[in-house]
Amino acid sequence: MAQKNTRGRKLVYGSNTVISTIIFIVVLALVAVIAQRHPWRVDLTESGSFSLSEQSRNIVKSLDAPITIKCFFSSAAPDQMQARGKTKDLLDTYKYQNDKISYEFIDPDVQPEIARQYEIKTYGTLVLEGYDKKQVVQTPDEENITNAMLRLSRKEQKKIYFLTGHGEHSLKANEKDSYSNAKDALEKNYYQVSEFNLLQQPEVPSDAAAVVIAGPRKPILENEQQALKSYIEKGGKIFAMVDPMNDSGLKDFFSNYGIQLGDDVVIDKLSRLFGASERIPVVVEYGHHRITEGFDLPTFFPDARSVVPKAESPPEGIRVQILASTSPNAWAERDLETLQRGQASYDKDKDLAGPVPLAVIANITPKGQDIKPQPANAAKKGEKKPGEGELIVSGDSDFASNTYFSLYGNGDFFLNAINYLAEEANLITVEARQARNKPMLFTQDQAKALFWIVLVVVPLAVLAAGLVVYRIRRAQR
Repeated sequence: MAQKNTRGRKLVYGSNTVISTIIFIVVLALVAVIAQRHPWRVDLTESGSFSLSEQSRNIVKSLDAPITIKCFFSSAAPDQMQARGKTKDLLDTYKYQNDKISYEFIDPDVQPEIARQYEIKTYGTLVLEGYDKKQVVQTPDEENITNAMLRLSRKEQKKIYFLTGHGEHSLKANEKDSYSNAKDALEKNYYQVSEFNLLQQPEVPSDAAAVVIAGPRKPILENEQQALKSYIEKGGKIFAMVDPMNDSGLKDFFSNYGIQLGDDVVIDKLSRLFGASERIPVVVEYGHHRITEGFDLPTFFPDARSVVPKAESPPEGIRVQILASTSPNAWAERDLETLQRGQASYDKDKDLAGPVPLAVIANITPKGQDIKPQPANAAKKGEKKPGEGELIVSGDSDFASNTYFSLYGNGDFFLNAINYLAEEANLITVEARQARNKPMLFTQDQAKALFWIVLVVVPLAVLAAGLVVYRIRRAQR
């Protein structure tokens, strides 16, 4: 009889265990289904390290069309795998805010045909597609991804104007010297590209997001310079590329903004390592600025002149910063006659020693505006003031021509400069969020209470519960 009761109890206990297990699994499955269809995320970090900023959330939630993201990462390198995981976590955060966002990871080494299709040059590149447009992100962080999404969803097209009438590079002719590739690249970035002539109209078009002066071979007249000055001092943006041995008439114009245009030609022996002429200096050193942030590709400037900040302090309200420089092995040759004979050599008493600046940017605060001191890292961030004009000057224009536009980082440098001037690289700014150590302080009474609860009460409670369970099971035998 006792044996029969024991078997009955075992059967009951076994049945209860099986039923409880089944119920537990069903509950887990229901919770998983509900969580998949109605996900819920909470970021408990004080700095919000694992959530998007309010600006990003508002932009992402406003997207009303699908956006697909192709992420090009190598699956072989450990650092790439780590970067891939970090990017995936970030994209999951975007997808949580709007399910119209989807992404996929592609290894350029395994699927080179897709990498060629999207013209991928470096690992870690993201290509966002949507609204019948495409945006490329080189640095996959929240700020760049959100800005790319905003550019995709924008219906307004900003206008880039190219100055004509002085022998500048043509936008139309599909020739080596033309800018047709640069024009196509700008249009792929959803810009409208037009030409204008200051000899036919008195001022720069009011809807110009930026003005490009691409290698003038004839002097720009005084009245034209006055129109450019009026435009830039009203907050306009100009990218001027001025070749050596051509009188553009802009030397004094640039000097007024703290920029000195050299009467020289830059020679760089390092270029021979790339199979190029020594008159095609290679740039591998970039200034700390938003335009060149994270930029690690070499750029080539054929037949370039030096462009340096003036030795004396710039005029009030103007800040000048170097964007690109040659290696220390280069120099700016000032004896042009010797250069033409092919006998150029460095003369420390006459020539400008390297590194030679080839591109600079001047920020111009409008007159009458208060000039407040900026933080030490403002230049690196590329921070602007409201209504601030900007002037980028390069000592060469051929680097963005059809011959050189696709060479290493040339096209990217040109587009970065235009995006920055058109304020397409600074749509939102997401401050770096860092976790901070915050000590927990207790009063003497709180510390005593914590001691008794954690080290005395809780262990005794667990022990008492164990004894109760033991007595109950013993009584049921």
